[in-house]
Amino acid sequence: MWRRAKAATSAFTVDAIRARVAREAARAAIAQDDEQTGCSTVIVHSAPVRRFSIDQARRTVQAHRCCDRTICPRKMAAINVLVGAGLMRLDRRVGY
Repeated sequence: MWRRAKAATSAFTVDAIRARVAREAARAAIAQDDEQTGCSTVIVHSAPVRRFSIDQARRTVQAHRCCDRTICPRKMAAINVLVGAGLMRLDRRVGY
């Protein structure tokens, strides 16, 4: 009786290698976050680990234009830095 061939489950298949390369690229992009390099490749919405500098806060507010300040912790932290530095005022009429 003939045996059926087992499906290849090796880590060296083309699909497995492509998936691994994609995961590594995603990790590398996340590692290049605005906090560390100043050149954000992925929009991260989580709160920053350290307080933004003024330049980082400006870039973050620009990158998160479409985000609601009350929902996106990263945009909220950036706005707080700019308001604290006196570079931005919140419009109370709009609900800020």
